[in-house]
Amino acid sequence: MQTPPKHRRYASRKPRRPREERKVSISIRQLIVAALAFVVIIAGGTLFIQFSRESACNITTRHDLLLFADFQKFHHNMHGTCLGEQGQSLRNDGLKSSLLVENYSLSKGVSITVITGDPCAPYDQANPYILQAKHTRSNTVFEYNFATDRIIER
Repeated sequence: MQTPPKHRRYASRKPRRPREERKVSISIRQLIVAALAFVVIIAGGTLFIQFSRESACNITTRHDLLLFADFQKFHHNMHGTCLGEQGQSLRNDGLKSSLLVENYSLSKGVSITVITGDPCAPYDQANPYILQAKHTRSNTVFEYNFATDRIIER
């Protein structure tokens, strides 16, 4: 005759309850910790998305400004003058453009304005031809100076 095996009891372990007797409960403390962790993750994700969107808008604006500056240089080399007088702007931000350029468009939300300079002498150190670009979703303004051939972030 066989005797049933004895369950060994260990000093460091409690005896296990059968499955039916186990109670699953969450304390208020555990619930608060889980809620705080969730809030921190959502806030961090929101900040990351906002930063990424602004960075993407800045990259787009800078790229459009460089392309338009290259277009202006080409136009100056071919015709002896740049397009646009001081205060005129090329826009794709929902407002009407005062500078009309055929077959040329900017990215959505970008506007480029001629700030200073003589279109016939864009490389003049005393009065350089300067373009300013801005995106509607960003507070950063970029300026391209023809005399120094640099972009400045403001």
